[in-house]
Amino acid sequence: MSTHLTVTSIDRARILKSASTIGMLGSGARNAPRIIAALCDPGVSAAGIAALVAEEPTLYARVLRVANSAYYGQSRSVSSVERALVLLGVDAVRGIAAAACLDRTFARAANDGMVNMRAMIHHSHATAAAADSLARISHPALAPEVFIAGLLHNLGVAVQVQLDTPAVRAIIDLRRNGDRRDIRVLESEQSAVSHEECAAVIFDAWQLPQSLIAGIRHHHDPMMAPEPHREVAALVNLGATVGLAVGSTHTLEPIAVEHNAPAMARLGVSAEQLESVTRALPDRLAHLSRALA
Repeated sequence: MSTHLTVTSIDRARILKSASTIGMLGSGARNAPRIIAALCDPGVSAAGIAALVAEEPTLYARVLRVANSAYYGQSRSVSSVERALVLLGVDAVRGIAAAACLDRTFARAANDGMVNMRAMIHHSHATAAAADSLARISHPALAPEVFIAGLLHNLGVAVQVQLDTPAVRAIIDLRRNGDRRDIRVLESEQSAVSHEECAAVIFDAWQLPQSLIAGIRHHHDPMMAPEPHREVAALVNLGATVGLAVGSTHTLEPIAVEHNAPAMARLGVSAEQLESVTRALPDRLAHLSRALA
């Protein structure tokens, strides 16, 4: 455990304070975290999503650009968010808008370059796309939810950097010196709070659905998630490892890691199916990244 922080000194209030300094909390209809929270609320209707997106011209334009991209393969021009909702569906538009908000939130968290936030965003895109593909094989109803969960799963890193910069720097130094141990082991040695816990506190403050909170909180050890939410956690976990396997790594996870066998068993996903998703991911990710750039 690091000496500069103790477990008792890290509480919800300090995590929220750190999140506030980088714009993850706050008021206003155009606040990116609030938009994400609304997009993740299953009670928000298609009309509500259209109205939410229409409030901000840059977000509106981005949704249309992605809706017309090769990633979604539309043969007809999508000229309005309402049209996008009809052609692509509510969940696709939710994901597009959430990805746009993710970029803003990470941008606000930019530091001295200690953590490459662009690489983190690319890994988030890879995780979302892979988790979505795996869900369509094993649990189709969860595909829209795990796409957004994949996008958001590493958002806690941005808070962790603000809250405990020396610990994050120490972990990065260990990585640069060849330490390949699980990130949770390194966090337990160097910091009093994990990126998963940081994310869970923030998402609880945003009032996201419990399945998203639990899935992201346990994405490194999905079988520790509460029973009803283990499939979401398992899909995000495997999505992340597939992303790492195709080279979409980042500062804190610079190498590929083994796939979680219990997660595969929980989902009923075979090694052959996982390999198929892995082979298809680079092309799918290239389309998605170009669309979201």
